[in-house]
Parts: sequence; C-alpha cells; structure tokens
Amino acid sequence: MKILQRYVLREHIGPFVAALGVLTGLMLLNQLAKRFGDLVGKGLPWYLIAEVFGLSVPFIIAMTMPMAVLVAVLYTFSQLSGDNEVTAIKAGGVSLLRFMFPVLIASAGIATGMVWFNDVILPESNHALRQLLSDIGRKQPTFELRERVVNEVVPGKLFLQAARIDRARSVLEDMVIFDLGRTNVQRTIYADSGHMAFNEAQTDLYLTLYDGSMHELDLSAPRMDQRTYYANQVIRVPGVSNELQRGQTAEWRGDREMSVAMMQEEVARRRDRLSELHDSLATIIAALSPIRVQHVDPDELDDAPEQIEDTPGAAFDDEERVRVDERAQALRLQRRPRRATAVPAEEEPSDRASTMAAKQARNLRELMPTSRRERWPPGRPAVGFAAFVRSELQRAASRMNLQRREINRYSVEIHKKYAIPIAALVFVIIGAPIGVRFPRGGIGMVIGVSLTVFCVYYVFLIGGEDVADRGHLSPFWAMWAPNVIFTAAGCIILYFVGRGGTRRPYGRLRVPSQLVRRSGRAESTEPGARRSVA
Repeated sequence: MKILQRYVLREHIGPFVAALGVLTGLMLLNQLAKRFGDLVGKGLPWYLIAEVFGLSVPFIIAMTMPMAVLVAVLYTFSQLSGDNEVTAIKAGGVSLLRFMFPVLIASAGIATGMVWFNDVILPESNHALRQLLSDIGRKQPTFELRERVVNEVVPGKLFLQAARIDRARSVLEDMVIFDLGRTNVQRTIYADSGHMAFNEAQTDLYLTLYDGSMHELDLSAPRMDQRTYYANQVIRVPGVSNELQRGQTAEWRGDREMSVAMMQEEVARRRDRLSELHDSLATIIAALSPIRVQHVDPDELDDAPEQIEDTPGAAFDDEERVRVDERAQALRLQRRPRRATAVPAEEEPSDRASTMAAKQARNLRELMPTSRRERWPPGRPAVGFAAFVRSELQRAASRMNLQRREINRYSVEIHKKYAIPIAALVFVIIGAPIGVRFPRGGIGMVIGVSLTVFCVYYVFLIGGEDVADRGHLSPFWAMWAPNVIFTAAGCIILYFVGRGGTRRPYGRLRVPSQLVRRSGRAESTEPGARRSVA
C-alpha cells in the first residue's frame, strides 16, 4: 500500500509544479501590465523594479496555490483513469476514497502551510509593497500631479494646477500656480505651458514657464494690485527632491497588511468603541425622556391631583409610565383628601427639579463632542431643539454603523485567511472524481473544469465578502459557504463515481418512480382479483 501511495503522490508532483508556475507567471504578467506605466520613465534601477514584482509574488501564490492543486488533481486522475490504472486498483479491492487518501493528506499539509504563509509572510509583503509604491510615487512630481486638479507641491506654500500633463517629457500646459509662501503677499502665476526639471543634486525643482502673467496682491493694501507679463520665466522651488527616499511612508496598515492577531485586536477595539457608543446613546435617550416621580402610596398623599405631576425623579420606561398614568387617573376619580407627605425644607420640589435638570444637562454636555458642548442645552424653540436632537441621534447612529462595518470587514479578512487555503482540500474532493469520470478528457477537460470551478468559487467569495461587509450575512458563512457547497457537490460526485463508475447519477432517481408505478398497477388489478375469487 505504501508503494501505491508513493506512486500516486509522485504522479501529482509534476502537474502541480507546472500548474503553479504557469498560473503564477500569468498573474505576474498581469501585474506587470498594470504597473508598467507607473514604473517606466522614472529612472528607477532594475533591482527596484524587480523588488516590486518580487513583493507581488506572495499575494499571487496565495491565490494560485489552490488553483494548482485542482489542475494537478484533474490531470493526474484523468490520466490514471485513461490508462485503466484506476480500474486495476479497484479490482485489487482498493476503493476510490482510499486511493485519494494520500492526495488528501498532501493537500491538508499544503493548506496548513498556506495558513501560516497567509498569516506571517503575506501581510508583511503587502505592507512592504505598499510602502515601496508610495515612495516611488513621490519620486517625480509630474507622476503625482493630476490634470485639472489643484496639486500641493510644497505643503501649505505652493499649489499647481495644469489642464494637460505630458509625463514622458515633463511638460505641463495651461498652468496656474498659487504661491502662498509670503505672509502678506498672494501671488498667482498663469502660464501657457511649462517644463519641470531638477538640478544635478536632485534636490531643487525648476519650473520654466512660457507666455504668461503674474498677479501679486498685497494684503496690507488690497487696492495695490501688481500685474506683470512675461515670455519666459524660471521659478526655483527648493527642497523638492527627485531621489527615491525609502521609509518615508507612515506605518499605517490596512486589513490585508495585518496578521490574524492584529485583526483580532482591532475587532476587539472596535467592539469596545461600539459598546461605548451604545451606552452614550442610551444615556442621551434616557436623559431626554419625560421625568416623573416614583410610585407613591395614595394613603400618604393629601391631594392626589396636585401630587401626580411632572417632578424630578427617575426616568421611567413605557410600562411604568402607563401604570403611573392609570394610578393618577384613579386617584383623581376618588376625590378625597389625603395626608401630605413631608418634604424637607432644604429640599423643596423646585430645588430638586433644578438640581436634577442641571445634573442631566452636565451629563449630556459631557457626551457631546468638544466643539458642541457649549451649545447644550440649546436655548432655542421646540422645533429647533427637536432638529438638534435628531441630528445628534443621526450622528450617533452613523458612528455605530461605521464601527459595525469595520468589525465585519476585519472579521471577513480573518476567515478568508483560513477559507482560501482550505480550498486546496476541497478541490481534491471535487477534482478527483471528475478526473476519474472523464478518463479521455485531456487538457481541454482540465482547463474547462478548472476555469469553471475557479470562476464560480471566486464569484461566491467576492460576493460573500461584499454582502458580509454590508452586514447582510455573517462573515463566517460569507467566507466558508463556497467551501461547504463545493465539498457537498464533491461528496455527491464521489459517491456515484465510486459506486458504479460511469452510470449517470440521475438514473438512480428512476427507482422511486418505478416503485410508485408498480404500486399503482397493483391497486388497479386488486378489484378484478376479488371478483374472480367471488
């Protein structure tokens, strides 16, 4: 049996390596086509370009590894079935599932390794790639400038807008430059065209402008407006480097640049923030609700109609408020004198009301943002007050929805790090019986089935991710549903192929219908039999 297991695994190694290399190469060429325009023409050394594509390889491998497993399984089992080796093995008493067992173990090992790869290697490579692309994007200003947009060349001092940009020649057309570098002077420069270049040290930027005008406005004397026309002018902007500076990008990480532990910490932090928002919203609603006294025994009241009214106390819910209203109505109907409750002189109802109102106002003011605390409580009419409260509640609901979306997004990425590697095991379950079922399918069958399975699987995956991010589906089922569906389909195909080989599965569905027809015929002949007996 060990010889058979080694033979099956050895037959899979060649197709697996070939499929992994071909799929990875095709996706790498796709990345090259997309990033070619951003890298060529910047004077980058060859090793930096190679580093960009080298850092793209881990993400590509994470996607192509399950694909390569499916292609290898389809091709190998189709070849074994075409050479009648599967038939010979079944004749020796070895079932198809037992024949697949070494391949399942190998795919489980690949899935385990990919889980570690996706959690350790992939986030770091994605983070390094994003930082490198950001550093390259800052190397030459013309590659960062956007047409018909005000671009910030020097932070807070120099802004530039161009209608058209020729990135290959560093030529800009229909330019407007806003110079805010001097304190009391605003300078606006117009140019029909211009050229951007750096000095030999690659530290200063030189703008050569053609056919334009310059407008200077002295803010201390607004009526003094100076206008100058020129045919050729050179503007020097110091401190704008054209050298590639590594490590200037912030250490912020996206969800695909985090490990599972980092994302779990982020989910926990978001949940705590969501709980705080819930508590704040509950406090605001409780403080805005009507305030009534707690239930008082009618024997202790001297005059019920005057005592049951809006006075300071705890905020009741709807059920308690209904009970208080019903009790107050009953007391009003009785119309009999009651003994008044004693209220300390230093704590009159009016004093308690003002104290409670001030306390609630302080609590609500602390819940407001810093910029809005002085506006609470608002001294405005009822309509304005209602609009203010509505805006605050909408703002709180928006913040809570944002936290829920972030929790769902990180949860989806956590499950994805496990679901995609496990797909290698699922593809073995669905690929092996299909390969045995079509022994002479050849490369066409392998390519057709692989593309179909890939497309359906990743459509489920991408659609589930979008639905889970919006909160319409659990992140767990959004990521694991494709694996569950394909595993169920693979088990069904494996059952029918393992039982009889080439018989179609739907042929077994005829058995119940045949039994029904037979029972119907038996019932129709039963009265005739009774008459003959009689």
